[in-house]
Amino acid sequence: MKRVLFGLVVLVGLAAVPRTAFAGCASDLMDCYGRAAKEDNFWIRTAMGINCELDYADCIRLILIGL
Repeated sequence: MKRVLFGLVVLVGLAAVPRTAFAGCASDLMDCYGRAAKEDNFWIRTAMGINCELDYADCIRLILIGL
């Protein structure tokens, strides 16, 4: 049981190491936040921010899973 737990901790640690592909997702996220911040309407700005988060999650999913 301890070996399995140790193996999982090692895998999580390796997965947590930043990869260069994540840099593209992060810069896209910051650009998206910048566009959202320029909106005057609170609700539109909030919706755009949520959309930025969803796009970021999709970008990361594509990198990790590749589907």
